[in-house]
Amino acid sequence: MSTLGSLRAAWRGDRFAHAFILLLPVIQYGLNYFVSVAAFLFLLTAWNTRWRIVPLPSALVFVAAGASLLFCAVVLPDEPNLLRETRFTIGFVFLFVALWGKPRHAVERVDGRFALGMMILLFLITAVQWLAAKKGIALFPPQRLFVESGDHALASVWVEHAREHGYAWTLRPAATFSEPSYLGCVTLVLHFLCLHTLRSRLRWLAFVVALATSLLAQTYFGLVANLLIFGAFNASRIPKAFVLVTGVFVLSASLLALDSGVLPASVMARTGRLERIVSGQDESVGIRIAQPFTLLGQVLVHAPFGVPMSATQSYFERHHLIVPFEDAPLQNGVFNLLFAYGWLAFPLLVLLWRAAGGGITGLLMLLMMAQNGAPLDFDKLALIVFAIQIARHGRYRSALTERTRLVRWPRAPRPRHYRVPAAGRPPLHLPEI
Repeated sequence: MSTLGSLRAAWRGDRFAHAFILLLPVIQYGLNYFVSVAAFLFLLTAWNTRWRIVPLPSALVFVAAGASLLFCAVVLPDEPNLLRETRFTIGFVFLFVALWGKPRHAVERVDGRFALGMMILLFLITAVQWLAAKKGIALFPPQRLFVESGDHALASVWVEHAREHGYAWTLRPAATFSEPSYLGCVTLVLHFLCLHTLRSRLRWLAFVVALATSLLAQTYFGLVANLLIFGAFNASRIPKAFVLVTGVFVLSASLLALDSGVLPASVMARTGRLERIVSGQDESVGIRIAQPFTLLGQVLVHAPFGVPMSATQSYFERHHLIVPFEDAPLQNGVFNLLFAYGWLAFPLLVLLWRAAGGGITGLLMLLMMAQNGAPLDFDKLALIVFAIQIARHGRYRSALTERTRLVRWPRAPRPRHYRVPAAGRPPLHLPEI
């Protein structure tokens, strides 16, 4: 059978999963939040999942959301958006019931070549954008295609602004997405699917493509996340002492080279963002990791039940912890959950880690939540549930294969050989009974 014929047969095996993968490049497009590709994929994922009602986590989510809203209404002057808070609560509960449930589609027939092909396509688009940007040509998606069409962080908006004011622009490629870090998030999901559905050589190819895409887009989230997922998947095959020594050596050498200035000027110019990250001056890392970590203590001490997500920014501005009209430190979904539910967020995250299965699947869930400040939006819910469903079947299949290989089946009993008298010998004497 030809490659095209085998792909056509594989497509019929699980049409939902393969269609989901093919729609990933346009997941951020739509007329509004509820009429969008992300909402469509969320509905498909919810329909193709057998939900399992889990009373304890679901009740804890409602208690945490109610306590946060009540504390805000009684103690704080900030006004949350009740409709958005209701949507966040329902999304959180859906995450529990879907992760504890089972897929209704044929996950055992998912072909990882679709995910690998989509990764290669995104890499090619990223490479074309990168080469075009070097020549001053903007090949970014139009602003009107995105759900958040008024977002001033879109690449097309920056290019239009630069052309209107007559100055040069330098933007990182993001393929068909709004920002490079979201490209890193989608690449991470596709890489994760490839690790659980492909054989060894194609897994290495997917890993190389994921790193190359992240490097071209200069998304350090994508680079670090893909390295962590690949390392976690192969942790049992790599000696831990080798990983520890190599990691310490690479980190020490990088810090020493950046601090002592032994790198050439051209290399330093290309690794300018890496230098800003190490020195703590990178804005993206600051609003995703450093600043949220410093603000967490303020919330846990003065708002133990948390501040609703829709009122967090006004709360920080009122306490002069952030500056208005600038990028707020709310671009990390994990910290946003801690801000929203206070101390109750810690047991919720532990229960969510267990619902995801822990290990590499729990790591994937936390990384995807930390990519931006919307951990409970339609796109993240659909991506998390879809990826973990397929990974669970891949882990079960590999564990079953390993168990079958290690089982020692009982040997068949040796046949007994009886002496047969030779032709020239007299027959054996049989005693009379």
